[in-house]
Amino acid sequence: MLRDLKTVINVDAANWVKLDNPVLPGEDVWWHNISYDRETGQGSYLYKMGPGARSNPHQHCGPEEFFMLEGELTDCDGHVYRKGDFVSLAAGSKHDSTSHSGCTIIVTHRGIVKDIDKKDL
Repeated sequence: MLRDLKTVINVDAANWVKLDNPVLPGEDVWWHNISYDRETGQGSYLYKMGPGARSNPHQHCGPEEFFMLEGELTDCDGHVYRKGDFVSLAAGSKHDSTSHSGCTIIVTHRGIVKDIDKKDL
């Protein structure tokens, strides 16, 4: 039956878990895993950044797509993503981001994400 093969998550009722990031300890970053598999780098999750929070510098070995549900996110190239923006990054893209206001995003990966040094962006 269909009900046995689907997952439905409400953003407001999601079970948010603080993201443990050894590269940037103490950042105000939270996530709710929907279908993401760390081993394969495949799947989707909800991602929430508090005001002033940062992501670590990283490279995508497969495509990444994300949809801005609320707030703003500034990428390392200075581009500001806002509520309603849908972003598609190709495999091989490298970036880190900051949210000055805080934001909530739904993210989908189709490949492993590797941490890199800031100088390699």
